[in-house]
Amino acid sequence: MGDLTQTISNLVGILLGVVGAIGVGYFIYGAYLYLTATGAPHQMERGKSAMMTALAGIVLALVAFGVVELVIGAVVDPAVDPNVPDPTSGTTTTNEEGG
Repeated sequence: MGDLTQTISNLVGILLGVVGAIGVGYFIYGAYLYLTATGAPHQMERGKSAMMTALAGIVLALVAFGVVELVIGAVVDPAVDPNVPDPTSGTTTTNEEGG
């Protein structure tokens, strides 16, 4: 199971890097359009639109990465501890019968 999760995590990391590089490239393209518009409103709007689209794509990729890592973490290492201290008495409780 560890090899599968590591492979998925590596694949997601590689894809995030590719999406990030494409997003940064598209953002630079939009900035180039905006800066070379020389007052043409249509080209300025195209540049702004390209930059916003690139930014939204990068944010969406980062959110997707976070969700995948969260799900993998929950599947591989669930955070359930049966020996949780009781906050009112300061003693630990167990899920065993008669405990």
